[in-house]
Amino acid sequence: MLLLTVILPGKAHAVSLENAPSEKITLHAVLDFKVRYTIGVNALRKNGAVYVDLRSMSRALRLHNTIDGKRLSVTWSDNGKKTVCLLSAGSNFASVREESAADVERVFHMRSVPVLMDRSLWLRAEDAARLYSLWMNRQISYNGKKGRIDAFLWSPRPGSVHRTVGIVDAEDRTTGPGFVPRYTGPTTLTGLNVTELANGVVIKLKATGSKTPASYIRPDSKGHATLTFQRARGTPAELLRKFKGGYVKDIRAIPLGKGAMQIDIAFNTEFFNVKSSDFTWEPKTNTYKITVMSDVDVKSVYRAEKEKRIAQDLSRDARKWRFDTIVLDAGHGGKDPGAVGRAGTREKDVVLNIALYLGEIIRKEWPDVKVVYTRGNDKFIPLKQRGKIANKNDGKLFVSIHCNAARNRSARGAEVYILGPHKNQDALRVAMLENEAIKQEEDYKKRYEGFSEEHMIMSSLAQNAFTLQSKEAARYVLEGMMKKTRMNDRGVRQAGFMVLWTPSMPSVLVEAGYLSNREEEKMLRRLSFQRKIAVGIFDGLKLYRASYEKQRLASDMETKAKG
Repeated sequence: MLLLTVILPGKAHAVSLENAPSEKITLHAVLDFKVRYTIGVNALRKNGAVYVDLRSMSRALRLHNTIDGKRLSVTWSDNGKKTVCLLSAGSNFASVREESAADVERVFHMRSVPVLMDRSLWLRAEDAARLYSLWMNRQISYNGKKGRIDAFLWSPRPGSVHRTVGIVDAEDRTTGPGFVPRYTGPTTLTGLNVTELANGVVIKLKATGSKTPASYIRPDSKGHATLTFQRARGTPAELLRKFKGGYVKDIRAIPLGKGAMQIDIAFNTEFFNVKSSDFTWEPKTNTYKITVMSDVDVKSVYRAEKEKRIAQDLSRDARKWRFDTIVLDAGHGGKDPGAVGRAGTREKDVVLNIALYLGEIIRKEWPDVKVVYTRGNDKFIPLKQRGKIANKNDGKLFVSIHCNAARNRSARGAEVYILGPHKNQDALRVAMLENEAIKQEEDYKKRYEGFSEEHMIMSSLAQNAFTLQSKEAARYVLEGMMKKTRMNDRGVRQAGFMVLWTPSMPSVLVEAGYLSNREEEKMLRRLSFQRKIAVGIFDGLKLYRASYEKQRLASDMETKAKG
């Protein structure tokens, strides 16, 4: 068994709580930066000390507990991991085990011992808070002046290094919880570790050799503290620490006469008030430890943690919504030629050229934007796969490029579509024409089983989060194309294009002209005209991106103001 030990400073002692007057301690439980509930915890007062009912406190923390004779079992579940804390009346050891790691046991050595009374165990309030805090790795503290317990349950304690506290070295793991190694030889200070918590700081001096007498002078009004070893070696340069912020300013080691060593510590007391300060020697690890607790302002800790989380969320959102990837989808391809004009002009060739030209412009003008092609050559890509490519690359805009065709040979001009129920027969006809591509896919009937008006409506509802952005992008793109090509403006429309089903982002489908119209076919087959279309689309994308980023900035500013 791997045994982890944590020693709570002070001497263990038991008292009789018979006839002690009862009272209530208020427990404030904070979750997601809000005081979710306030509840009373049963308590007794004896000789100026307050003892809490561990069963009552466990219930207040929403922990399941049972008692069997003198033994109390408390269970806590966190993210699917369940741990059990066992306490016994008259024993100053508390044991914690994980259900998923039964061979790992953590043992807490408490300065007071639980007292059995009225079918419950009672423990000094400050010790109970400290025990639950270490076990659950949450900031739980008892404020004697205010007579309350503050429990911040939303996340692990800020700055916590709980996972490494008191780990027994490999050679000591089989010796049992009561074993204390024998150290011999001269005392040598070999390492210094400083850990800052939300409510204080822990300074550890690792040593080799036998234990040496030491005296500790607590911080004075100017924040100066000293730890003097009667006999100790060490290299002052290796024990020197300077800090730019936090509880500690600097730590220095000063050799004294006759083999003595003094550790000078300067605290930033202008920023915090020292509530308590203790010095202990940890026999298991031969470590000299100074613990300084601040008179922490719970509100300020709560606000600092909230501000930190808001800043992290804003930074993450800013990265998430940055316009950094655009997906260009050249329609059809491979065995699917798309629409074919009277002169033999194939839609798949025209739209591939436009997509590649557009990608070149974007890379040149926007080096910070990644261009992703659903196809970069004459290759057939299933419709569903195109959307998956866009989602996989976390695209911020999906642009599908096509050419149109109609039985009416006089039909001409460009139009841009977004996903939605068709509003006229022309829109339905165009959608059906482009959706014909699915028949080129293997087992298409099985793959697209259930494609219907209802199915398309469901897909358009899923795109509702991006409807306004899609409409805006479609309008800008169409305007850009009209200015560059002088083509007939057929407007922004909506229809059930299957290629627009899957992308989880604003999406538009460009119909760059009619191959069924002889005049437009002549224009569309010219490379110079294809470049004009690409430039027109990009001009529209520039306006869309400027609007997009302006909206994102406004949204972030609004979120900060609310925070």
